[in-house]
Amino acid sequence: INVANFRFSELSAEEINSPMKKLAFRNADLTDESFNELLKLLRYTPELSQAEFDDCALDGVGDFQPSESDIVRELGKVETLIIRRLHIPRFYSFNDLRSVYSLLEKVKRITVENSKVFLVPCEFSQRLRSLEFLDLSENLMVEEYLRNSACEGAWPSLQTLILSQNYLKSIERTGEILLTLKNLTDLDISRNSFRPMPDTCRWPPKMRFLNLSSTGIWAVKMCIPQTLEVLDVSNNNLDSFSLFLPRLRELYISRNKLKTLPDGSLFPVLLVMKIRENALSTFSKDQLGSFPKLETLEAGDNHFVCSCELLSFTLGQPALSQVLPDWPDSYLCNSPPRLRGQRVQEARPSVLECHQALLVSGICCALLLLILLIAGLCHHFHGLWYLRMMW
Repeated sequence: INVANFRFSELSAEEINSPMKKLAFRNADLTDESFNELLKLLRYTPELSQAEFDDCALDGVGDFQPSESDIVRELGKVETLIIRRLHIPRFYSFNDLRSVYSLLEKVKRITVENSKVFLVPCEFSQRLRSLEFLDLSENLMVEEYLRNSACEGAWPSLQTLILSQNYLKSIERTGEILLTLKNLTDLDISRNSFRPMPDTCRWPPKMRFLNLSSTGIWAVKMCIPQTLEVLDVSNNNLDSFSLFLPRLRELYISRNKLKTLPDGSLFPVLLVMKIRENALSTFSKDQLGSFPKLETLEAGDNHFVCSCELLSFTLGQPALSQVLPDWPDSYLCNSPPRLRGQRVQEARPSVLECHQALLVSGICCALLLLILLIAGLCHHFHGLWYLRMMW
């Protein structure tokens, strides 16, 4: 719809009392002037709680200046504002939205995704006193401007911040900048291209969830906050994980290069671990037993060597599906060649492969008996005398 020239037809508020809770615009063309007109709808939608703009275009510079007689000073019960893929042709002339600061003071959840956001002015951040959830995914945020956005007093109630797929480069600087967010518990900085992780970092004191997936990291160090309960480091280049995290309950470490399960003693309260698509070749009862509270393990799509030890362990654990939700379809043999592609649950090794020690012992015993038999026969039939005579 094109609402560039939209003008609101005045009606008395008594005539319309809409129960509408959500208002969404998709593929709509807006202007600064039409935005001012749309604000008048708030008078007739007292139950509106969510406004959404998807794939819209704004032909303006953010000069929202409603006349004093028509001004709307707040968004009523609107708590959620979602903007995705907003196209602004005059992007570099856009102003700081000072005229709408007061409108958003009571909003609790804001998503502005893939809309070329590179800065939230400090004063604007300070006015968002009720904001609990902020998603700025797929934008142009860098550390220098993030420092201005997360200035002292900014987003005082913020609990969840998503900065996925921006242009952040330093984990250390990002953590230091966000120290001003005293109530932050969940941070998603996935899909950024970070430099190597330093040994130490500083983070907001209440951090519980950290998403570092698809960031290209090669190692995890003490930079990771010890307060975490959920850590996602999927789709990176990790070949080991030896960091002690005493409060960690969920670990997501799929699509890396780990060859063995991490040591369970590092995670005394771990409940869930997802370690799919790594380079695991086996796991044993002792390894699983080192996780004292583990309830769910997803380890499918690895390169399992269907050895006698692994197969005897799986055959002796009929209740594996209770711990491995992706068992048995995602657990396939990669070697030996004759078992490749078979499900681990159905693979059956040959007797020679699984009882080599017993086979060698049997052969040695048989040879020893044969030697003793030959020696006894030679002695009984004077074999040594005949040999000397032949010589």
